[in-house]
Amino acid sequence: MYRIHLPNFEGPFDLLLYFIRRDELDIYDIPISRITEEFLSYVRVMKLLDLELAGEFILMASTLMYIKARLLLPKPKDENGDEIEDPRTELVQKLLEYKQIKEATEDLRNSEENNLYFHERGYFGNDESAEVVYTNTTMFDLLTAFKTAVDRLDNAVQEHVVELIPISVEEQKEELVKVVNMKGRIKFLDFMKNKPKSFIVVTFLALLELIRSNELFITQDDLFSDIIISPTLNLN
Repeated sequence: MYRIHLPNFEGPFDLLLYFIRRDELDIYDIPISRITEEFLSYVRVMKLLDLELAGEFILMASTLMYIKARLLLPKPKDENGDEIEDPRTELVQKLLEYKQIKEATEDLRNSEENNLYFHERGYFGNDESAEVVYTNTTMFDLLTAFKTAVDRLDNAVQEHVVELIPISVEEQKEELVKVVNMKGRIKFLDFMKNKPKSFIVVTFLALLELIRSNELFITQDDLFSDIIISPTLNLN
């Protein structure tokens, strides 16, 4: 099994904020049951890809299931007969604090990027430690596209079994770069259409490696729309 580690992979609070932003949910009234199922679904996708999950993802999954279980039980009351605090309160507070810090960090990053246009900057060559850039696309947008491709395959009618030719991540990296350079830009789901699951998984891992090495980049024409893969040189 090919194993990949992404140091720039977003954490569990990023995933929760992704759900809230995507579905325009009220952060003060999170639908725990729905969020828990989606969170676990994404964790299963990460495991399918054999991504190295941080312990914080497992901890968050446990926390969500604990809160979900508490919400299903009769609401306990204190000695005065008042209902005890909503079990979601602590999670919401942490999520709000994280959101505030994340937005402040993004503001600082945007300010830094804007200042680059006003100060001369030298060329430092290929910095492998540089942050991976997904432009206006997050890792979870990419995982959503992968999940859609796999779900679409699972829902398709399987009429016959075809013997598959093994394909490696390195081979698919070369193929992706070749296709993208030839066409200029391709849609992730179009490229995955009618392909077997092994092809989809290997291609996804190859794409992650190419993004990390700044050979390709991804973006979206609209919020939560299909992923567009383009050569890095076409960033401008």
